[in-house]
Amino acid sequence: MDTNESSLCRPGGFALTRQMFQFAGIEIPEAGAAETESTDPAVPFRVIDIGCGTGGTMRWLSEHFPGWQISGLDKNPDVHEPGWIETGCAEKLPYPDQTADIILMECSCSKAAEPAAALQEAYRVLKPEGWLLMSDMYARKKELFLDGMLGRLESAKTIRDRIAGAGFALANMQDVSGTLAEWIGQQIFDGNLESVCAALGAERKILKEAGCGYFIAAAQPSGLWRTLSYVKEKSPFYQKKFTSVWGQLGEMAGSDVRLAPDSFSWEDFRTLPLTTPEELKAEPETFLCVPAKEIARIITLKTSGSTGAPKRLFFTEDDLMQTADFFETGMQYMVKPGDRVTVYMEGPGFFSIGGLLKEGLGRIQVETKVHGLIHDMEAAARDGEGADCLIGVPSQMYALAAHAPGLGPKTVLLSADYVPVSVQRFLEKTWNCRVFTHWGMTETGYGGGVQCGARAGYHLRDRDLLIEILDPETGQPVPEGQYGELVLTTLRRRGMPLVRYRTGDLGRMIAEPCACGCLKPRLDKVEGRLDDSVRLSGGKVLSMHILDELLFALDEVEDFQASYNAAQKHLTVAVMKKAGYADAVGSRVKNVKAALTEYFGNCLTVSVIEKEISPYIGSGKRRLIIEEK
Repeated sequence: MDTNESSLCRPGGFALTRQMFQFAGIEIPEAGAAETESTDPAVPFRVIDIGCGTGGTMRWLSEHFPGWQISGLDKNPDVHEPGWIETGCAEKLPYPDQTADIILMECSCSKAAEPAAALQEAYRVLKPEGWLLMSDMYARKKELFLDGMLGRLESAKTIRDRIAGAGFALANMQDVSGTLAEWIGQQIFDGNLESVCAALGAERKILKEAGCGYFIAAAQPSGLWRTLSYVKEKSPFYQKKFTSVWGQLGEMAGSDVRLAPDSFSWEDFRTLPLTTPEELKAEPETFLCVPAKEIARIITLKTSGSTGAPKRLFFTEDDLMQTADFFETGMQYMVKPGDRVTVYMEGPGFFSIGGLLKEGLGRIQVETKVHGLIHDMEAAARDGEGADCLIGVPSQMYALAAHAPGLGPKTVLLSADYVPVSVQRFLEKTWNCRVFTHWGMTETGYGGGVQCGARAGYHLRDRDLLIEILDPETGQPVPEGQYGELVLTTLRRRGMPLVRYRTGDLGRMIAEPCACGCLKPRLDKVEGRLDDSVRLSGGKVLSMHILDELLFALDEVEDFQASYNAAQKHLTVAVMKKAGYADAVGSRVKNVKAALTEYFGNCLTVSVIEKEISPYIGSGKRRLIIEEK
């Protein structure tokens, strides 16, 4: 056991400290192993432990990293050790701005007299890429504010909001309440329970009301403020668009300067005008913040059913490698080292979706074959043989499963389009696999959010993306848990940052904890798009995702296209039969028409035809073509 652990008066001991450092990408080695190197040998890696007590964690870290500069602060003068532990409070740290690489707050923030001020001080002292690592108790039921040993017991939401309000982006927040029960059990075993109960006093009688939990978390100074500084200096488009608000931000010397949240708050940020896809189409080059020679990839997106200008998005190599980082982490829910993956998405170029997946998966020793989008079912089936995981577009994976039911992957990841429940069930039944889904778009740098093993919402790239849920009519935040338009701000992008960009996707956030233990909000299943939905009489809505749910539920349908004439209120659907079904065209057309008529009633008229759809149209987000004339 690690030395000095018995001196700790908190759940989890050094094991939780080690886990928090892993959140920050730092593996704590065995004592005497090589330490993490500083990027600048003249500047030692600096860790500050706030509320350090007798310094147990500090001594443990110094054994593993003798070259680190480790200092501690505690308000109790009885633990004061000159040159090692200073006496002071978290609300007024005696350290210069932007000098710490890590700030530790283990069971100390809840006991601060002013926790918001303590977090703001941590933000001031941390370097721009530094980490705030926290562990503490929280209330799973009712918030309590106590004067004794425990301090305040607040909900995960209250704690998250306070962290964000201090200027941080929360990278991870995990429930580890099991360690609290283990710690109490250990106190009983060691004969210390009476002293603990005496310290709690009368508070222990009301702790049951709070439903005490325990969490660990990791956060960094949010890239939002640096992004605003960056586009003010570099982006011709945002220099012009935000002219009226730049004066509030004061003088900034460039992207290395961090705006303080108290000088430009979240409320101020939400007054910034929204960026539209039409603006991106009209002047894409004005969004650029780097010279053209630094652009690694330009992606041109043509909108189905539109004759307007396409969208063009520019990415640097660093921008795209952030996506590979996300794929490396997110895919670990579906694969393990030694597995084989086949990707049926754009590729195989290094900066393609397939190429970035191959890069990320290679880091965790997973072999990846990039087949590309499916145009030949026989070739696609051959490339999928022996694969443990298949990645592709929903309609193409649906067709592949119908054509090659014997492939048998363990997991399937569906991406790039809406995922109908019927498609997910068909894949799971046909291949006896677990189906995961991913949300993202080109504007997010491909990666956006992915399901964990609980498959109950998307865990987002919070370090790289800020997602707001806004009322599409008013542009104001919707009440928690309600659906609205997803609005995107990129946080670390260099080539073409986007600020408050309207994605057109409809979704909502899930505030409840995930079964995996994550306490951060997650994105619920995206329910279609604004630009391919039509409100009909009687309150009905026509959209591509509704058609997906209706038609993919029919066994004989493999794929379809749809267009709607708004003037005539007429829906035209072209369907392609699934492999292996007899050519009973009349019966199939009748079944499709019956399903549509049953759902929409007299809101519209329907015509259905059957034809081959080749190449498969599921190569990207599928659209309902809306004709006004």
